Amino acid sequence: IAGLYSFDDRVILIAGGYDKNIPYDEMGPVMAEKVKKLILIGATGPKIEEALRKEAENTGRGRDIEVYRCKSLEEAVHTAYQAATAKDTVILSPASASFDMFRNFEERGNLFK
Repeated sequence: IAGLYSFDDRVILIAGGYDKNIPYDEMGPVMAEKVKKLILIGATGPKIEEALRKEAENTGRGRDIEVYRCKSLEEAVHTAYQAATAKDTVILSPASASFDMFRNFEERGNLFK
């Protein structure tokens, strides 16, 4: 959530990862406001998407957000590249641990770069 508030314009967000069984409901309203396109990976991808869907159902906000589901960070970055225009910002803010795909956050960050 803090990462999304770091930008003035709406962003393309890559999110998801290992499921530590935490709630994602708080992300729904923030994604509706700050996300242009949502790219999901990992076990928590569906939970993050559900938070956005609940916000859209309850308020109507966020219905315009395109959602992509990817099997790897590499696929997610490629999808973001394809979906982005020259002025878009793409961020990796997984809102989840990366134990299911990477040794640690540094390996994940280096692959994203």
